[in-house]
Amino acid sequence: MTSFSGDGRLLATTAPNGDLKLWTVHSPERPQLLTRLRDRYRVVAAVWHPVAADVLATLSMDGRITVWQLRLDQPPVQWLSVRSPAPGAAAMAWLPEGRFLACAGDDGAVSVWNVDTVVRHAQVLGRPSQCVALHAAADDTLHAAYQDGTVRRTSPLLQPGRPRSQRFPPITAAAWSPSGETLAVAHHGGFFEVHDRDLYVRWTGQVATDAPLILAWHQDNAVVVADRAARTLTAFDTTGTVLWKQHVAPEPSAMSITGDLLAVGCVNYAPLFVDLTTGTLLAG
Repeated sequence: MTSFSGDGRLLATTAPNGDLKLWTVHSPERPQLLTRLRDRYRVVAAVWHPVAADVLATLSMDGRITVWQLRLDQPPVQWLSVRSPAPGAAAMAWLPEGRFLACAGDDGAVSVWNVDTVVRHAQVLGRPSQCVALHAAADDTLHAAYQDGTVRRTSPLLQPGRPRSQRFPPITAAAWSPSGETLAVAHHGGFFEVHDRDLYVRWTGQVATDAPLILAWHQDNAVVVADRAARTLTAFDTTGTVLWKQHVAPEPSAMSITGDLLAVGCVNYAPLFVDLTTGTLLAG
């Protein structure tokens, strides 16, 4: 997992041992390790607050969700802690104003907490499957994509209840563009698709790999596809045309984007940074 803070100054990455590492990226050519958050149950997800750039929510394998305040000149401060009803890996997302935090577990439920009152505001049930991507749109609609190919849309703050669902073949990864208007999904065998907001296919692509792909959006204009087996990053525009291709030495494990900067998380390595306008590797 990699995740940029809202101001792009900090990058959170998870390590195989469950530690969460915080990096300063004032100079992408030389990222500096700022601090670690250690958890005996392993941190498996983290998302930055959409308004307060120094607030980070983390999820541990035991289902504990913790919200931290992380300032460059001070030790981490735990802001609040809640318990997800289903332990294990899950996807998280802040709703746009930052008052509500959503978590989608592999039991098919999406829970939403009010972080001011520490009360679970809503819970939307669905078919059990691991959530691979969770996106909160500007109107507080939650978009969730699951490994079994289900894509659900629900508005838990306005209309709690049964979500609207559509089905794809099983997927290994998914990513919504920042506006939520476009969805990229990856399937087994290196096959991936880009869909419009109505989930109609806009274009498809494929790479020769059996390893799961990683997807990330550069604004709404391009999608970056990471091939773990070949250790390559490829950027495509919205028509499927290749913009650039870059080889990286360590195997990529996650990606995050801020502005024109791509961070690539790599197991047991410092993150790599790529200029998205040219595909130039800045650090590695």
